[in-house]
Amino acid sequence: MTEEYVEGVRELMVAYNESGDEALYKALYELCYVPNEAALRENYARNAALYTETYDAPVLPSYDDLPVLLFPVTNDYSVLFDKGAYRFCMDEESGLFALLHVLLFADETAIPQAAERFRCAENEARARVLAQDLWAAIRVQDFGNSTQRTAEEYHELCPHGELYEMFRAEAALAHKNYDTALHFAVAAYEKRRMSMELYGLLYRAYYETGQYDRAMQFLVLSERRDEIIFPHEKEACIAFFRKISAAASDTRFAPILKMPYMEDGQMKTRTNALVGEVLPRFSEELPAYWAGIYNSYGQMFIKDKVLELMNGKAEEYDLPIYNDFPFDLMKAEECSDIHVEPVDGIPVLLPIAAKVAQQCLRFSNEFMDHTRRLSKAEFNFYRIEEPITVRSELPFIVGAPIVLQHSPQRRKIVLNILADGLSWREMCWENYELVPNIARFFGKGVIFDNCFSTAEYTYPALSSIETGLYQHHTQIAAPGKPFAMPSNCVTISEQMKALGYYCVNIQGDAEGVYNGTTRGFDRLIVNHWISRVSDGVERTIRHLEAFNECDNFLLMHFADAHPYNSDVSTPIAGQTHLPLVDAFQEQSTTAAVFLKPNPLSQYVNRSEIRAMDRQLGYLFDYLTTNYEDDEYIVLLYSDHGTSVHARSPYLMSEEQTGAALMARGAGVPVLGRVDELTSSVDIYKILGKLAGYPIDAAHLDGNLPEAFGGQRREYTVSNSIYPGQTYKICVRTERYAFHLETAEFTREDGTISLDRYTYHIYERSETYHEVFDDALTRYFMDIVWTYTESFRR
Repeated sequence: MTEEYVEGVRELMVAYNESGDEALYKALYELCYVPNEAALRENYARNAALYTETYDAPVLPSYDDLPVLLFPVTNDYSVLFDKGAYRFCMDEESGLFALLHVLLFADETAIPQAAERFRCAENEARARVLAQDLWAAIRVQDFGNSTQRTAEEYHELCPHGELYEMFRAEAALAHKNYDTALHFAVAAYEKRRMSMELYGLLYRAYYETGQYDRAMQFLVLSERRDEIIFPHEKEACIAFFRKISAAASDTRFAPILKMPYMEDGQMKTRTNALVGEVLPRFSEELPAYWAGIYNSYGQMFIKDKVLELMNGKAEEYDLPIYNDFPFDLMKAEECSDIHVEPVDGIPVLLPIAAKVAQQCLRFSNEFMDHTRRLSKAEFNFYRIEEPITVRSELPFIVGAPIVLQHSPQRRKIVLNILADGLSWREMCWENYELVPNIARFFGKGVIFDNCFSTAEYTYPALSSIETGLYQHHTQIAAPGKPFAMPSNCVTISEQMKALGYYCVNIQGDAEGVYNGTTRGFDRLIVNHWISRVSDGVERTIRHLEAFNECDNFLLMHFADAHPYNSDVSTPIAGQTHLPLVDAFQEQSTTAAVFLKPNPLSQYVNRSEIRAMDRQLGYLFDYLTTNYEDDEYIVLLYSDHGTSVHARSPYLMSEEQTGAALMARGAGVPVLGRVDELTSSVDIYKILGKLAGYPIDAAHLDGNLPEAFGGQRREYTVSNSIYPGQTYKICVRTERYAFHLETAEFTREDGTISLDRYTYHIYERSETYHEVFDDALTRYFMDIVWTYTESFRR
């Protein structure tokens, strides 16, 4: 009954805001305000006196001079009325209004946090004014003492903001102190890596310090291609174009690039998949990956010809024509001859690929002299048991030798399984009927039924998993915008490589190659669309049999559970079992994250999950048959869930962000299903605990769960930071879910405004009914304000 009453009163308040009906306001006034006026006056007098005594703050107005009235709806929930605007504050409250709400309605225990929120709000308001002054000063090139004091005050109030460093860089440029300008421009870039204003500043700073290639990269990012200065020498121009391609390409699709060329004096780009060459890097901090063609057991001398045909048609049809073509990316170098020996008498495997078709390589030592003709860009692995020399008339590609040795400090196999789009919350709702093999295997380990993803789609979610950082700390906003993860952000694969594992992304989509998310892997076998678990399972088993003499860290990423729009054909079971009314869904190519629940998507999703589980059962049987329990570690997780089963209207729904997370093997306690709250950002620390790499770095955002000897999470955070769309965040505790959405769109650099927003609190149950509680609202808003501090403007 209370819920219906609250919702009814809120509806009347909304109706008044829309109509201004005085009779409606009077009715609400008599219903909510009048019976509580005396108590409100008394509570405000007591709390205001305590606040004034305790905090150095402006004198508060008397009760009758307040800019607001407070309308108690229940003992736990109330709504402010803005006297100046003649409207009820149904959602957003900030600054003085938020403080007054507490002083009017809460008890004294809420005052300290309210005072801190008010102080922060005042500081942010002041910082906005200072920011406007600094931008004005930059425009007129005023870098005098007064504006410098303004900059210092801004920096003190807003240490997360990049504007202070930008101001210092602009001042240094104006005084021709170019090295200083570059220092501050780079410092600003470290804070905000997707800022268009910063791209222009970095272009000028790099140009003035003589770093023309780097300058032109940022000029391309600033979308001022007509100003690019090209080298005159042919070789220099080719090298320059490779640098530029790293800034002109969508970084989600290695080894696919936008290759620059000149036409009528203008720079243009064409789509190409690069093979037999090193991939361009946006930053020299990134490793050098050579792009190859994956050919596990197929006809030689053919696939490079197929790829040439694809390259010729990619621009013509403007289609992702390479999506089902597997590439083989390898950390390697180019050489014309190489001498290789076993390491301390231990055999090694040497990856080699030809740079051109039909290239002949000569393998020679005192026991043999053999010439081998190879396919272009297809890596082969050669076992070196005796010293040998490999030569060719033309350069060829050589990966680092793989030492065939086990270590008692490592496990024989550490396998991370990324089930893209698997909504574990939906599996829970359906009592695990679709995933019997997964439930059985990980039932002898830990299954977290209450895990949530940090983001709603793969590109930012993958980086959070691999770095242990939230999206605003990886600074991913617009998907595919060129930039590189900073080198001090050590990824999972880098940690595992440092432990001595041979690190292979056995199946993936290459979304982490150009930005450095997956930079620790020695090898990545990738394609860009339908990555089937059946391929990944067989590839994994074949890899384990081929490389069984060393310790392996593998990532298998597949997308069977990921729903798609009409750009993917309907699986045969969906075609044969669904009536036409369900099979003929709207043919839309909008992002799958916005798919609404519908019979076709739900049927296909369940069918594909059953098939996924069937294939994984085959893999799990192989592991348990061939390895002892202390010889392997297996983690299975998802980057996000799916909206096609969503039971609520929010993008951050339980089904969209409810992710899988489970583990089994050496060091994993046998707990079965647990209800402990976890986040996909915790995977970094979980694997570190099990594998033995450090997890105590202060910058890490993840938590080691109680199940692994850490502490239980109080809450999880899922959010959507996507330029051109509203910012959305969901904070979950074990009992409640707090959904907030801004009125303004996220900016191109990933910053947001919380000046106007709506929010709702729900109980996390099957009914998902709404809760109205001022104390809960303050609790969740404190979390949101702290979480968004570094990207809120």
